[in-house]
Amino acid sequence: MSEQKLSKHVDQFTLAVDQVQRALEPILKQPLSEVLPKLSTIQRCELEALVAYSIDTLFWIYLKINGVPAKEHPVMKELQRVQRYIAKINAAKNTQSTGNDGN
Repeated sequence: MSEQKLSKHVDQFTLAVDQVQRALEPILKQPLSEVLPKLSTIQRCELEALVAYSIDTLFWIYLKINGVPAKEHPVMKELQRVQRYIAKINAAKNTQSTGNDGN
């Protein structure tokens, strides 16, 4: 990979990290123990899944950057597990919204 391409990728990565930081800033300003009680059950589930998925994804990126075959690492199973929970949360939200339409 040329130095110019590498520099472009680093710049894109830096921009992406900045976007993630800005998106998470409102959540990270307060301790999770203060945020969670203010949320509905479904919102708590979504937030906790988001945090788990974000941490696992960052670790997966760390492995990739360091040349570790991430697809074979246990973090992949954890990412898949969290994805299944996210699907369950979305299904519950859909059921909840469908059930509330008639009221």
